[in-house]
Amino acid sequence: MEAFRDSNVRGCQPRRHVDGAAKRGVFLHLLAPIWLVAPRLSRERARAAALFGASWLVAFAVLLPWTQVHRGAAVILAAGVGTLAVRLMGTAARVSALRNAGLVMASMLAVGAVFVAGREGWRARQGYASLSTARAGAPNVLFILLDTVRASALGLYGYGRATSPEIDRFATGGIVFDRAISTAPWTLPSHATLFTGEYPGLLSVSFRSPLDGQQATLAEHFRDAGYETVGFTGNLHYTAWDSGLSRGFLRWDDFMRNTTQTLRSGWMGQSVFALQLMHARARWQVGEALRHPKFRVVPKPGGEERIAEALVDDLLAWHIDRPARPYFAFVNFFDAHEDYRPPTDLRTRFATTPNRRDLYDAEVFYLDRELGRLWRELGRRGALDNTIVVITADHGEQFGEHKMSGHGNSLYMQLLRVPLILRFDQRIPAGTRSADIISLRDIGATLLDLAGVRPQVPFPGHSLSPLWTGDSSGAMGRSEAISELTQDAPPLTNDPLSRSQGVSIAIDGAHLIHRNAKGAKPELYDTVRDIEETKNLAESAEGKVMADERRAVLRALLVRDKARFERTQPAAPPRP
Repeated sequence: MEAFRDSNVRGCQPRRHVDGAAKRGVFLHLLAPIWLVAPRLSRERARAAALFGASWLVAFAVLLPWTQVHRGAAVILAAGVGTLAVRLMGTAARVSALRNAGLVMASMLAVGAVFVAGREGWRARQGYASLSTARAGAPNVLFILLDTVRASALGLYGYGRATSPEIDRFATGGIVFDRAISTAPWTLPSHATLFTGEYPGLLSVSFRSPLDGQQATLAEHFRDAGYETVGFTGNLHYTAWDSGLSRGFLRWDDFMRNTTQTLRSGWMGQSVFALQLMHARARWQVGEALRHPKFRVVPKPGGEERIAEALVDDLLAWHIDRPARPYFAFVNFFDAHEDYRPPTDLRTRFATTPNRRDLYDAEVFYLDRELGRLWRELGRRGALDNTIVVITADHGEQFGEHKMSGHGNSLYMQLLRVPLILRFDQRIPAGTRSADIISLRDIGATLLDLAGVRPQVPFPGHSLSPLWTGDSSGAMGRSEAISELTQDAPPLTNDPLSRSQGVSIAIDGAHLIHRNAKGAKPELYDTVRDIEETKNLAESAEGKVMADERRAVLRALLVRDKARFERTQPAAPPRP
């Protein structure tokens, strides 16, 4: 796969409060000159102008991805193509032939669209028809992921603002993990770990590479056990169909099928200039885009965002009209991701003149409100009586800590410590809390254990059930969590500490960060007494010894896990 969304421009799709009339006004202003000039042209000149404009647009769009071609040269080359098209197709007969050819092409595109939609429907029906009979009494699984929500943004983790009353209330019915650590500080590798149980450094994922088909996914295991597997995602950048995360799901809802999405799927629609125009909310923003046009192509520009309200509606609509069999349902809520644009009625909930953190908190509150609506309706239907519910996040967010913002760029706890709540009224005692360090890597194994699903190939990780049952026979052993910063393909090296841009381990109340950058120094923090990680213990002689000891443990764990990983991989076919 060529590339995923540029991390510097993510989250710029339209949100619920953007006035549709304002957006239409932008395009009315752009089209106004054409409407004014067109009546003054003769029929032949109008045809020539239309042909030139269409040809220029197509040629320029084709040249956009070729960054080696200067944009000025691309404009001139496209103009040459347009002029040549007018000369070759300028006569009425040729224009008529061109129009007929356009009709034929449009018909072919329509037939292709119908074919693709029909093929997807056929595959879904085949998938449902091939499901085996699930175990009698098997519980449902509802996996809720709060994209970009850090643990410290919720009330149940001590946050002073009332951002999460619904989540806080729901959590009292199960177990809350105080020190749940993500395996990665950004979306795709974190999701890949949740779905495979493997650390990011052993997987194919990066900013440019999706999850490949080498490891069986959680959805595949549940599907093979007779579960209906469905996924709904609001993150169209790194969890859409092209991320590789949809494998094993009988239904995966991501992009909306509409005219806007079609326009955004072309090269022109993926340019920064087009995105600026589509997202403009005022005339001055349109003027700014026209004065300083930027025609850099942003691969995979997202689409019409599915906000929490829409996702809850879709989930409830699916739930009420489904077969009588257990399900594994995954939902990614994207609302707390940049850029933060909460509903108008919540924009000033936490400040009259809100800053980034105020808007982020308002987004979390909006998301919490929608989750409360979901739980009330599912409860009214009696759908939570035999359902395992997990609530977590893929990573957190930085707001100036360590002089950093956003995510995907560090391994500090602002990005790694995430909420984790498990609720299953039949097995998990209410009001339970765990202070153990645990890794999100273990969620998959825990869900399979709770659901009584025994895959033929063991799922990596350990069930967390001993933390609420006290069963020593199933003890997890040492409490640790490993995280990795994998932005690009890992370098070719035998040193496990160098297989990604950075790696860290939270163990025994301390957090070691090892960065693979020239001149980078080790960092060691006491995450019990110094939860914000403000004092680097590795700067002292005693702390350096402690850091070296933990680095040795980290290296040994990575070596052990890589050996296990290689043993479980299918043998490569013999060379001819």
